[in-house]
Amino acid sequence: MSKISTLNLAYPEKSDIKFEKTKFPDGQQSIKITSGVASEIAIKIYSRFTSFQDLELILCATAALKNLGMTDIFLYIPYFLGGRSDRKFEDGSINYIKDVVAPIINAQHYKGVLVLDPHSDVIEACIDRLDKIDNYSLVKAALTSIDNTNTAREKMCIISPDAGALKKIYGVAKHFDIRDVLTASKVRDLATGKILHTEIPQIGGTVSKNFVIIDDICDGGRTFIEVAKAIREKRPQPTFNDKIYLIVTHGIFSGGLLELSNHVNGIYSTNSVKDIKASEYSDYTVEDSFLTQFNIF
Repeated sequence: MSKISTLNLAYPEKSDIKFEKTKFPDGQQSIKITSGVASEIAIKIYSRFTSFQDLELILCATAALKNLGMTDIFLYIPYFLGGRSDRKFEDGSINYIKDVVAPIINAQHYKGVLVLDPHSDVIEACIDRLDKIDNYSLVKAALTSIDNTNTAREKMCIISPDAGALKKIYGVAKHFDIRDVLTASKVRDLATGKILHTEIPQIGGTVSKNFVIIDDICDGGRTFIEVAKAIREKRPQPTFNDKIYLIVTHGIFSGGLLELSNHVNGIYSTNSVKDIKASEYSDYTVEDSFLTQFNIF
């Protein structure tokens, strides 16, 4: 393969290929490539794909590169906009991935589209030449930070927040040889579908544990707060000196971090969605060390 150069829309200062962004009064965005393009290189476009404005810049960058004769173009979008909208939820609605996003991306004919820990298999089925990156690097870094002693595995319990995440969680547990795995379940009102409470299986043993909830996305955080509450009900303090941690690949944190900090001891995530300084993002009572973000750009 040719040498790969980057066009970094997330951090332009890190980009191998230099470019200028412009925005017109009507909102239209555009890109002009200024240097760094050579015929013998392949190019990887890096972008946060969290809005249609991001998609517009991706398309502009792609068009500009093609106009300069570039053909080996890859797209790196660790977070995938609308990843949870992977089916029709009701009559008259749409499958956002299949009907809206996938046709636009596929029309660009990228050599490869790289997505980190996608929410569902629908993304993989709909996007041509998709390369799915697992969350193992994030999990390894987080688990090492949580406990790097020789007895870490014995004290570690991985929690799947619901049945939908279980397949991924077992893959993680097998990869890291962690045998203690539990699945939380949501109890719903049969008439309304509203979640009444969250339950987890009985937890055996008297040794204090590190409970690690793992999922791909944290939006408001309510699911994880309820799981943490369920753990505390089964393992009340001060009888147990347990710790509860959250590992989420993509941190949206639309509900802030303050309430999460009241229920979990720490969060590990990437900066796929945005860069966050905990104390500025949420509340001055939340220490920056509560959230550890790994830079993936």
